[in-house]
Amino acid sequence: MPLANRFPRLPSAPLVLLLAGLSTVFVFGHDHRGRFYRPGHHDYLSAETMSLAVNFSPAHGFLRFHNLRDLDGIHGRYHMYNRFPVGVYALTALAVSPFRADLSAGLRAARILMLGFFSATAVLAYLALSRLTASRWVALTAVLLAFSSYYALYYNDAVSVFVVPGLFGVLLTFHGIVVFLQDGRFRQLLVKTCAALLLDWTVLTLAAAFVALASARNLLPGTFSGQLPRPRHGVIFGGLSLLLAAALLAFNLVQERAALGGTRAWWNTASVNSLRYRTGFDPEFNERYADELAWPAFLAEQFRRIGAVSAPYALLPGETPHPPRIFAAGGVAMSAAALAVLPFVRGGLPAAALVLSGFLFALPMRHWTAFHDYFSAFYVGIPLVVFAAGASRLRRRVGDRAVVGLSVAALAVFVLSSHRMSDVGVDAETAETRDALMSDFETIRRMTAGHPVYVPVWKVDPEFAGSPLALAYYLSGSVIYERFNSRVRPCHPGFVVSRTRVTGADLLTPHNRLAFLYDRGDYDRHTRPADSGPPAAPRARTDCSHLGRPSTPADRLDPEKRSR
Repeated sequence: MPLANRFPRLPSAPLVLLLAGLSTVFVFGHDHRGRFYRPGHHDYLSAETMSLAVNFSPAHGFLRFHNLRDLDGIHGRYHMYNRFPVGVYALTALAVSPFRADLSAGLRAARILMLGFFSATAVLAYLALSRLTASRWVALTAVLLAFSSYYALYYNDAVSVFVVPGLFGVLLTFHGIVVFLQDGRFRQLLVKTCAALLLDWTVLTLAAAFVALASARNLLPGTFSGQLPRPRHGVIFGGLSLLLAAALLAFNLVQERAALGGTRAWWNTASVNSLRYRTGFDPEFNERYADELAWPAFLAEQFRRIGAVSAPYALLPGETPHPPRIFAAGGVAMSAAALAVLPFVRGGLPAAALVLSGFLFALPMRHWTAFHDYFSAFYVGIPLVVFAAGASRLRRRVGDRAVVGLSVAALAVFVLSSHRMSDVGVDAETAETRDALMSDFETIRRMTAGHPVYVPVWKVDPEFAGSPLALAYYLSGSVIYERFNSRVRPCHPGFVVSRTRVTGADLLTPHNRLAFLYDRGDYDRHTRPADSGPPAAPRARTDCSHLGRPSTPADRLDPEKRSR
């Protein structure tokens, strides 16, 4: 009888316990999630994705951009980030759309979406391991322990295409591989892989690992147990994955070049330049970060990250993982993973592919992964395999009751880890500041929507928004001015947002606490240096809608000056 038919497909006790544990991530720290509340990449990624998602609309051809900047009062430029598949941005935009007038509620809705991805990822891991180990309790233990790590819980509500949705795509494909090898359902594997590629590119590494190991199995009989895919399956699976990824990337490049009005060559677009430095083909970048990119330093950092991914956060001392101890744990985890792949009674091939997938991305892309610790979450295959192998061995030696007890202990570890993580990176003063800024900008955005806005501290004062890109989210729908010249412009800027109260100027938001709105002309007259001559005569504000809704693709994003 096939392994899949030995267990009911209806919810069982282990699955209920898993869902109960995962529900805690929606409860702990919920009051924080309506603001940017964690430092580093967590805030940066969330602010970036939120600004891209709220601007993701048919009005701009579904272009992903942070903001629209004015250059000289006539020409506009999108600040684009058009490099990743559209899936996460479309879903985030859909989640945020009912809350466009409420910045905090929109951010909270996006965080809940990410937590949903996180929970679905854990469930997929559980379903796949249940098949591989022939024990739902073993699968429950492995998933709860593996998803209790610092990196998994720190980034589980970060609004980003890179972390949780990407990890969901990897586990979705992993589950498809397991079902294919056990039940022969090749079509569902292709569908799951295509859906995963709409979220992130990282699934390609799992596909590459699976195809490579399947080919090695054909050359080395007896290496892996379990059903073997036919060579044509590997060709179709790998070919379709590459074809879809290439089509998605080509769509992004065509869209980006059209937004530039055809003024740049393909190889000089932002996306291609980003790909160049991420893959090591940027000599200036390589020279600048030579020490960090050196192989000894890079591999040592990966050991530390693997250790952090393999250790439940509730069991770690201090607020963050301690590198020396985590370094040792990383070596142990990697060694254990190498030994744990083969003993699986069934399905050693998908387990090995999952373990290798993180390395197949980290090593070729080390110029990027070296500086982005959130990628550590993609090493989750190592603890999943190690904990599953250890629990399986305990079950064979001691019996099912011991594994049930271990599962209950793992549930307690997950809940404690989730609770402990809920306050990391949060303090009362920071929370109050972020809440005040969010409230202030909700008022400002209602008053400035569709009008040009100048921000004197744009990308200069990080405390203005809590993270460098949060301001783009706060002011989405407005034109942000890139330069501030005293000369009269054809399109007169309407507003100024500042952290500083200007003496004598008419404050348009008297009830705001941290961010203040002024009429641009009034602000200019009261802040103009005394030796700069008489101020220009006030001008009536003119229509600047052409900056946000250009009439032709060439005008949409033209960095060069041209008359309209």
